[in-house]
Amino acid sequence: MTPKQFKSARLKMGLSQAEMATLLGYTSRSMICRIETGSRIVTPRMALTVKLLMEKQNDKLAHRA
Repeated sequence: MTPKQFKSARLKMGLSQAEMATLLGYTSRSMICRIETGSRIVTPRMALTVKLLMEKQNDKLAHRA
C-alpha cells in the first residue's frame, strides 16, 4: 500500500488522522501524517488492518441498504 492509497482509504472511511492513529494503536496523528507523506512506510500489518477496517465499514453500509 502506497502512502497515497493509505490516505485515500482513511478519507473514504471518513476518519481524521487522529482517529486513524487511535485505530492503529498510535497515540498521536503525527505517525499518520508521516505515513501519508511517505517519510514512514506502510507496514504489511498496517495495510492489512486498513483493509479489514474498510471491509468492516463496507459491511455496515451494506446492512443499512
